[in-house]
Amino acid sequence: MNRFKSIMWPGHTQKKQYLHHLFTDRQVHNSSLNSYDQYVEDEKVFDYRKVSFEFEGTGYRTMEKLVMYVNVPSEELYLGEEIAPKAIAYEDYLLRKLSQAMNELCLSYQNDHKSSREKPHFSMQTVTSVVQRRNGCYYQKERESFRFRIHFKVPLINEIYLNAKSFIRTVKDMLELICDTLGTLDKEELREHIALYGQQQEIREFLKEKGYVAFVGNNSILPRQGETELPMMGAIPFQSPKEMEIQIPLKDGSVISGMGIKRGVTVITGGGYSGKSTLLDALEAGIYPHIKDDGREYVVTDISACKIYAEDGRFVKDVNIAPFFGHMPGGAKVECFSTARASGSVSQATGIIEAVYGGSKLLMIDEDTSATNFMIRDNKMRRLVEKEPIIPFTDRVRELSDMGISTVLVIGGSSEYLKYADTVLLMEDYEAKDKTDLVGKMLQEEPDGFVVVPVEKSHNWTNKKRLHTMMNQREFFYCESVQIENARYIKIDEYVADITKLTAMISDDQINSLTYMLEGLLGEKDTEKDLYERCMQQVESLFENTKSTILSFSHKYELWLESVRPIDLLMTVCRLRV
Repeated sequence: MNRFKSIMWPGHTQKKQYLHHLFTDRQVHNSSLNSYDQYVEDEKVFDYRKVSFEFEGTGYRTMEKLVMYVNVPSEELYLGEEIAPKAIAYEDYLLRKLSQAMNELCLSYQNDHKSSREKPHFSMQTVTSVVQRRNGCYYQKERESFRFRIHFKVPLINEIYLNAKSFIRTVKDMLELICDTLGTLDKEELREHIALYGQQQEIREFLKEKGYVAFVGNNSILPRQGETELPMMGAIPFQSPKEMEIQIPLKDGSVISGMGIKRGVTVITGGGYSGKSTLLDALEAGIYPHIKDDGREYVVTDISACKIYAEDGRFVKDVNIAPFFGHMPGGAKVECFSTARASGSVSQATGIIEAVYGGSKLLMIDEDTSATNFMIRDNKMRRLVEKEPIIPFTDRVRELSDMGISTVLVIGGSSEYLKYADTVLLMEDYEAKDKTDLVGKMLQEEPDGFVVVPVEKSHNWTNKKRLHTMMNQREFFYCESVQIENARYIKIDEYVADITKLTAMISDDQINSLTYMLEGLLGEKDTEKDLYERCMQQVESLFENTKSTILSFSHKYELWLESVRPIDLLMTVCRLRV
């Protein structure tokens, strides 16, 4: 801390360009190392109690905007086992403990009698109810430390000169808060947090090995409070039907019981407000591990699961919709179909085809958010409308199952899907009942009413896709995420992607990540590589590329990033109007 003070005291009342004295003087380039690991001469790393800290700038024009890194030795959090395999759980826990307290400390510095540039301002990344990798805190295995990222705006005098006294005092208060919080951490609570994350990973592996696509633990609380992610008070705990109940043994000797959904076609039905859609929403959320007391800690779903919607008006570019359309009016090619404003049926077909291309092994569909003419067509309508171009989803759902792609459908108004279902689940007042055997008897008693119409199989589900852009550049003038009532868009210069129906995206920081990676894809010169492979590379390198400061600091989305799946990035790219 004394070294930090010795550098900053002479800078009091100096112009803000003086702040460059806090940064590394010169970086020695070594072509065999990435930018983060390059050797640095005279590295400006400062010590305070048991932690170290350092700063990086964000650009010459914004010298007062810094990124502060605080490094905490991992030995302070050692629980007797290797940290690396469960580093995400450690990172998540530490952010939960520090971010709220740090952001509240920032509020205490606010002064209505001063302009925003004359007050110190700092922030740490906030978290949601899921355990995710985030750039606000990450584990450095090679340095055996946790690295916190804090965005810091240095206070100025008359909005021009450095207020070094306030800067030093603020940094000291921040470090005191971090050290005191870490010193009083409840190690048992940390152990439980990490153990829960480990159990969730064990459940996921068990399901994959035993042929299940989803699991809902007994006593889970599925309904949410209004528009929040908090569990509803007084909600009925979920209980598995006995016929579908499975027991999952864990390494710690405990056993988790709940409902297992097998691979294949599962139909969830029931009356209005019975809990059908609530169950489906919980299954979608099950792609993420949740924290204790969320209510969905033991709801685990195949990581590749996608919820499919009808999206009237969405943009479609060069998609092979032949699996669901025999022809299109006007002679448009179904093998390479494009439209600026897709109908509900075309958009839903496109969503399924994109999900299959992106490697999804589980499709989730709710009839309330689907196009009826795409979902079903009964025998009478088939006889009446002979030249119908749409091949309904009923005709492909078994084919997809044979391809290893399962489907969970919420159906309340038609019995058409019962004849295709491997499992039928009835919801009554949030109580789940297995009705598979009953439906089987109904099919035997009324065979004429449940005729399966043969359809020619499709062989063109996963055609390679490319992203051809109108400009090859890495820097864009305008990049942001726009929220308008119930709609959400990503805008990058003249490119716009409507991501309203990407409901697997649950945080603003995930949207930031999509925006950042989408900008990267648009700026790549190699556009001949398969699009999904490019998306995978972007996701895999997201945190490697952002360990160091993103130098422009001009776009809001660059502040905080959170992990997303390659399929989420792919679905975003496919919605991009170019």
